[in-house]
Amino acid sequence: MPHEAGASGAGTVVTSVSAEVSSPPVTEPDPTTGSRLRRLLRGLQLPIWSVAQMAVQMAVALLSARLLGPEDRGNLVLATTIATLLLLVSSLGAGQASRVLLAEPGRWWTWPRFLALSAVLTVPHVVLSATVGLAVLSALTSGGGDLALAFVVYSATALSAHLLREGLHGLGRHRTTIAVDVSSAAVQLGLIAAAFAAGVLTPVTALYIGAVCYLGAIAARIVVGRRADVWAREQPSVTPREWWREARGFVSISRVALVAAVGQSFVVNGDRLVLGTAGSAAQVGIYAVASSLAQIAWVAPVALTPMLTRRIAAAGTLAASRRMRLQVLALTGVLAVAVALGGWFAIPILLGDEFTPAREVLPILCAAAVPYAGYHVDSAASAGLRDLRTGALGALVGCATLVPAAIGGYQLLGTAGVACGVFVAYVVMAGTTRLRMARRVPRNPVAGGA
Repeated sequence: MPHEAGASGAGTVVTSVSAEVSSPPVTEPDPTTGSRLRRLLRGLQLPIWSVAQMAVQMAVALLSARLLGPEDRGNLVLATTIATLLLLVSSLGAGQASRVLLAEPGRWWTWPRFLALSAVLTVPHVVLSATVGLAVLSALTSGGGDLALAFVVYSATALSAHLLREGLHGLGRHRTTIAVDVSSAAVQLGLIAAAFAAGVLTPVTALYIGAVCYLGAIAARIVVGRRADVWAREQPSVTPREWWREARGFVSISRVALVAAVGQSFVVNGDRLVLGTAGSAAQVGIYAVASSLAQIAWVAPVALTPMLTRRIAAAGTLAASRRMRLQVLALTGVLAVAVALGGWFAIPILLGDEFTPAREVLPILCAAAVPYAGYHVDSAASAGLRDLRTGALGALVGCATLVPAAIGGYQLLGTAGVACGVFVAYVVMAGTTRLRMARRVPRNPVAGGA
């Protein structure tokens, strides 16, 4: 993988490999051996960091499920799911659009200017969380005023953390971005364990812990972004009028990304909301365990698509996606089989008999990871050419499919039927984006939908 753009020291993950590799005493060392090994290890850093991120986040999910129990875990999952959907609405698609606009050569948007946009978007988001968010939360959970306050605090920090994460991907700091996520999740894991040991672990305290970890991640990303964006140091200051004009243009471009981001998040998390509406919080807690485990199979598309979007935005062609797609699908399939088999045995051992019903859902959600990976790669590749309509259309079709499929599946098969609805939605999404990609003119680097 190419070196991260603008790396200047702090926060950069570097693997140092000496060029003087071991060789027979009398033979001259091959000057290319060290560089090949260095390139190999550098290329492995992003997948390794992604695996570490997935592992730590998985540990957080499983530990909180084990310590809270199905019902409290269900309330926590519903609160974080609602916060995630709201932050994507409030972001106006700026997170996904920043992956493109901060990667393009000769860009106007710099890291300080993007920080200002992130701060502006936070204000209406807090209002939205305190009104619409709390109304939905109170309808789906049994929490009281303490949970409501914790939800607003958590939701407010989640938006800034999301925007700055996506912005760092736009600057090419993929490994460093994931390293911050790993560190934040590791701290969260420790705080959850400490809260349980102190006898104060509840969905409320878990939300506050999440907010504290988000604040730490926000501070780290601000520092990393300032050091990484060398281009920003050469740009003159701008007037508020010019900034607002460019901000309106940014939102105009990102409006399609908003549809894609919200649609993708709803398709990924909406099954829990459907189950929370039709079933109970305890069922959501059990289902969420299987869903979290199945997401291990997503490590390839999650790790590689930010880099793919940036490469395509810089090159203006889809060549990188054609090389990467089959590799991502193959790796996802292998991981899906491994997780389905391993999780079947691990769930009752790690979480106890009350979570055993999650084993019925896990294989279905693991199978759904393969079409989801196909959708993820195709939508990320299209976004690199400013074609955000492909991902948005796939997400909209997926949402329209998920709700009736999940509700009908629940009526027929219970929680396993909800998982079947997810599988159907992912297949439809993957088919939609693949069809649009197949119709694209290969030699035309300009995409019309922005």
